[in-house]
Amino acid sequence: MPLFRYKAVNSETNKTVTKTMEASSKKDLISILRSEGLVAVSIEDLSSGASPVLSKSFVRGGRRKRVRIDDIAIFCRQLATLVNAGVNLLEGIEDVSDMSVNPSLRDLLRKVASSIREGSTLSDAMSEHKVFNKTLVAMVSVGEKTGKLAKVLSDLAVYLESAVKLQRQVKAASTYPIFVGGFFALVLLLLVLVIIPKFDVMFQSFGADLPLPTQMVMNVSNFVINNFILMIVLLVALIIGFKIFKRSPGGRYMYDKALFKLPIFGNIYTKIVLARFFQTFATLVKSGIDIIGSIDIAMKVPDNAYIEGVLTDVKEKVMEGNSLGDELSKHKIFPRMISRMTAVGEKSGQLDAMFEKITDYYTDEVNAAVSMLSSIIEPVLIVFLGFIVGIVVVAMYLPIFRLAFVMMQ
Repeated sequence: MPLFRYKAVNSETNKTVTKTMEASSKKDLISILRSEGLVAVSIEDLSSGASPVLSKSFVRGGRRKRVRIDDIAIFCRQLATLVNAGVNLLEGIEDVSDMSVNPSLRDLLRKVASSIREGSTLSDAMSEHKVFNKTLVAMVSVGEKTGKLAKVLSDLAVYLESAVKLQRQVKAASTYPIFVGGFFALVLLLLVLVIIPKFDVMFQSFGADLPLPTQMVMNVSNFVINNFILMIVLLVALIIGFKIFKRSPGGRYMYDKALFKLPIFGNIYTKIVLARFFQTFATLVKSGIDIIGSIDIAMKVPDNAYIEGVLTDVKEKVMEGNSLGDELSKHKIFPRMISRMTAVGEKSGQLDAMFEKITDYYTDEVNAAVSMLSSIIEPVLIVFLGFIVGIVVVAMYLPIFRLAFVMMQ
């Protein structure tokens, strides 16, 4: 049987213990230690000469693997299953930590477990780490107070999985246009900086006037070559200036508001924002958080200053006793369907169910819009790229055709 040297912490006294023990495997050793109230910090297989298995996050290539949203979703799903099965919360977190393949998440969960061992609640322990946002902490806190932690964790897992799915769909839809756009920019630079100048030298040897299209292309190429450094400096200055403008409260508000009015993209962006807001809002209300608290948390999820300002106004009016449905109807950003469904939910006492239906509707709308956008952008970009390249090719060969025609006469 293999011999292991382990370093562990006593969960009651917090004292560190270093000993050797025989066990069939490292997993069995961890189980034995847990039954004795010990939490393994490191384990070394003495029989094989293997290096210690550390509880701390390891570094690959000098970079730590970060904790992503889908990692948190898996954590919520696994912990909900364990708690629902009757496993102690602290032991459940330790078990999920041991099962995690992400070293950073494993390290994070051990810190959470350590805080709980010292007397903190799960929500308080999670609030100490930025990875767990305000939405997660608030919902876990409600679950603890109502005794429905397993259900809240399960709802959180569904919410996070849906959020990840929406994020991936938007990212997938934007990846191809960015790639084609970048390729287009490189081709254009190659034409302007390399290919056209070579034709310019050849055309000068003709000693004849160039056709207007050719002359215009040559002028553009010469202007870019002669002012290339200046153009780069101006571009960098514009980017820096835009970032400074966007960071200011007024500038960010104007920019975020303008996003809703973009041609074609504005409509899709609106649906994405509404889907993200109502997805979070529905989950918060369903977990038992009041309307005001749910609005206060959910309005920050879309990360848009304009929608946050609108929802702040809605929240203040609701606090004064006004109907949520009536207040939403006063803002054009919310379609009439939303205000009507909200009003019905308020009257029937099924507001969370109505918000879930709104979420499902806008999630489907985003899926359809993203798919349509992908199918439209691809041919448009290809045609546009072909059009620009075609103009350059015609302009470059027009003098050659004219010269050939003169020589034939």
